[in-house]
Amino acid sequence: MRDILYSAQGGAGITNIMFHAYLTHSQAKEYTQALIKSGLLELDINAGSLRHFRTTPTGVEYLEAAERMSDMLAIETRRAAKPSAFLL
Repeated sequence: MRDILYSAQGGAGITNIMFHAYLTHSQAKEYTQALIKSGLLELDINAGSLRHFRTTPTGVEYLEAAERMSDMLAIETRRAAKPSAFLL
């Protein structure tokens, strides 16, 4: 769902959301409806006749909080980890 919110920050159609979040059409419809119900996503009424979605301010706050949590819980990989003395 985080990928949907990221792709809809500037406004996005269902096809764009499907592409960026790697979802099928039915999955994208289901998740967008769930995000709309929770107030994280809205239909962009200024997009004309096309169904465009836009991340709400609450959705942006959620993305920022998720990013902070991800940074705090980052797990070092072997490639990112500094070599220790016993490996040399």
